[in-house]
Amino acid sequence: MAMRADAVAPPLPGALAEEYTARWSELARRWAARPGTTLGTLGPAGTSSELAARFLAAEHGLSVELFTTFDDVFDHLVGRKVEFALVPSAYGGLTRFHWHRDLRLRAFFPQATPEYGIAAGAAGSPAPGDGPLVVAAMWEVRRIYAEVVPPELRDREVAWVDVSSTQQAAEVVAGGGAQLAVTNAPGVRAQGLRWVARRPGAEIIWTLFGRAEDAEDGEGPERTGAAG
Repeated sequence: MAMRADAVAPPLPGALAEEYTARWSELARRWAARPGTTLGTLGPAGTSSELAARFLAAEHGLSVELFTTFDDVFDHLVGRKVEFALVPSAYGGLTRFHWHRDLRLRAFFPQATPEYGIAAGAAGSPAPGDGPLVVAAMWEVRRIYAEVVPPELRDREVAWVDVSSTQQAAEVVAGGGAQLAVTNAPGVRAQGLRWVARRPGAEIIWTLFGRAEDAEDGEGPERTGAAG
């Protein structure tokens, strides 16, 4: 089918690369002019989000603030208490950031997470049996459990304990509130857990959001289109 004469062609890869570079160049200039710019993301220390934020902070002189949930991150960004928010593309509530009238996507980048998997307390994997297993996990990473669970546990019913971070999942197991956690390598180390099964980290896209007024004042790229 021929394209209409007034239709807009999709961006070429080169144009996308230019956009990516322009966004980062603008942010680097801004951050260099304002040392200590605040970047909010999910904590506590050891979450994949915290590790990605510390990477940016070391490169650009940012100040990182950690919050219990991404809802808290969102509220602090909208309320002008932090200047930027770092949110992983894997977060189930990311669309809330994209569609808020006062926020703008300022930049994005790929970065791998640490190892993820299933961990148990210091005693190791639960004893064989038929009863349900109590597993602490964020909603976004529950699927990892089914991907890596060992055969001897695969048919056991799971009673989920909802948590807001990989680190909280590890803390729940260490405190006796669950038998297993879906967590990451820093969580295992921090709480003295033992791996039951694990998988390599995943390369995901990290998104940086700022307030619309900053972008529209010439301090960042404006949106040129909308999602369909």
